[in-house]
Amino acid sequence: MSRNNPKPGRRRPSQGRDDLAAASLRPAHLLALQAFDVAVRLGSFKEAAGVLNVSASAISHRIRNLEVHLGAALFHRAHRVVRPTHAGEKLAAASGRAFALLAQAESAVEAAGQHRLRLKVLPQFASAWLIPRLSSFLTRHSGIDLAIETSNRNVDFDTETFDAGISFGPDKPEGVVANRLMEVRTVPVAAPALARRLKLRTTADLGRAALIHVTTFPAAWPLWFRHAGEPVPLATRAVSVDSFVAALQAAERGAGVALALEPFIAESERRGTIRRLLPVGHVTGGYWLVHPPGAQRNRALQTFKKWLLAELAPPN
Repeated sequence: MSRNNPKPGRRRPSQGRDDLAAASLRPAHLLALQAFDVAVRLGSFKEAAGVLNVSASAISHRIRNLEVHLGAALFHRAHRVVRPTHAGEKLAAASGRAFALLAQAESAVEAAGQHRLRLKVLPQFASAWLIPRLSSFLTRHSGIDLAIETSNRNVDFDTETFDAGISFGPDKPEGVVANRLMEVRTVPVAAPALARRLKLRTTADLGRAALIHVTTFPAAWPLWFRHAGEPVPLATRAVSVDSFVAALQAAERGAGVALALEPFIAESERRGTIRRLLPVGHVTGGYWLVHPPGAQRNRALQTFKKWLLAELAPPN
């Protein structure tokens, strides 16, 4: 065999390395991109430092070196908060996708051996529907390791590493595989004692109580009153919380009148901790099980999906 020919089974080394993307980035650049991506998601160098377990000055130094390397400013810097420049927004879109793909690839390898399923679920669905039924699923499918994270934000597969999510919206989400789980209505509720004391019998009566607002859905009350055909009353005071779960809890404790999500109030009604004040319910949207198209091959996800849809199917 000629010495000029490579040995069988061995690849000839590349003469040029410019086409190898992984080799074109030095470790310092990768660390700088990591610092940039975490900082832009959190809007803070200090918070990014906490997540990455380094000092805030280290984060600032890495990002400054990245800006010098790229020849462009990536952040508008304020006293406590940073926000990306136009160049920073473009880089953030690319870095978010890249890091998410890397993490998803790692998760896929782990899931292949561990049958692990990572879900991002909205708090109301998790606490009022999913968590009470989890034992049924885990008893039937003991080989699947479920990891559930709750958040008031719908899952974003471009920047997050979840296998699937349970999201909320009025329409079918685009760019993902989506199964509609249930329709949701908002209905006004209050503790029975408060309803009796303030004589809350009509829409106009609601102004005598504090209205409990959900900050992530500020239009919920105006939309309900519009659907009821009545103007929003001038409430004596207002209470604001960050989720419908917290709003229901506040209403149960007599803090005011909340818009609760039907069908998640059945248990509270059964216990007698709340009363539905009026029959008017406003359809606000629905819950959806969503996952990327490529996740169809995830057997743990398919098992969970089959169970979930069967649990929600109307009785024969």
